[in-house]
Amino acid sequence: MKDKYTNKKINYSFELLRFILCLWVVIHHTYKYSFIYRKGLFPVPNFIIMSFYFYYNILNYKNIFKINQRFQRILIPYIIWPIILFIFNNILFIRFRFSLYNKKLLLIDFVLQLIFGQKFQFIFYYQFNLIILTLLFTIISFLFNKSFTLIFQMLLIISYIFQYSYLNLNIFEEYSNTIKISLGHISEFLPFAVMGVALRHLDIITKLKEFKFKTIIYIAIIFILILKFDIFGGIKGYFYPGIIYNIGGNCIFILFSLFSFQNKKLISLLKLITKFTGGIYYIHWT
Repeated sequence: MKDKYTNKKINYSFELLRFILCLWVVIHHTYKYSFIYRKGLFPVPNFIIMSFYFYYNILNYKNIFKINQRFQRILIPYIIWPIILFIFNNILFIRFRFSLYNKKLLLIDFVLQLIFGQKFQFIFYYQFNLIILTLLFTIISFLFNKSFTLIFQMLLIISYIFQYSYLNLNIFEEYSNTIKISLGHISEFLPFAVMGVALRHLDIITKLKEFKFKTIIYIAIIFILILKFDIFGGIKGYFYPGIIYNIGGNCIFILFSLFSFQNKKLISLLKLITKFTGGIYYIHWT
């Protein structure tokens, strides 16, 4: 269905998924004794997969206007929200001696926040990685033209070598949390981005829709194996090491891609509940 204001085709299954994932992340960060917390690490891989799934065509056709739009959508909240929180926190602290972070934030805190995506507002490490991967993928797509997906796949293999050999941990572990968590996630996030591109490049979603029932059964079996048994073997890392998060994230994304909404009342409800998910994510506390 097309949005009447932008004339863009919108898949409301993905809009619903985006809302669920955002809610999942917020609950994961705030209610740390729930099942959602214990099994709460699949939403972020899913966000990366979804983001680069929709970025593939922009890269493929070298659409400069859309590339600029993407960077603006990521960079504006990445810069604006820390400014707002920095000012608001310090006004509260100076005036009332209490604040959002229970201290007065220094200029160096603000600078580190903008450079690494975290110092006082931790969650922006995700946007930091999204910016880095978007920039990296964009440069590679222009350098290698039609063979850029092959380069992405090579980077995926290198990323998993870094993770499973513990090179990724060894390289960044000596640095402070602000540096190592942001930089250490580049290798862990990159495979999710590559899989998002691959799903679109190979048109896997369309092909799986022909076998919808079988696909749902297989996804259910995979999730039972993931949640009940340690079949992929856990490895040390930051938040998303190993292939398990890629498999789980892709299963969730594919599952939602198999369905579409046609009911106008339901679509209106989805428009309403998904309208402010970005803002809720940006300002929630971890």
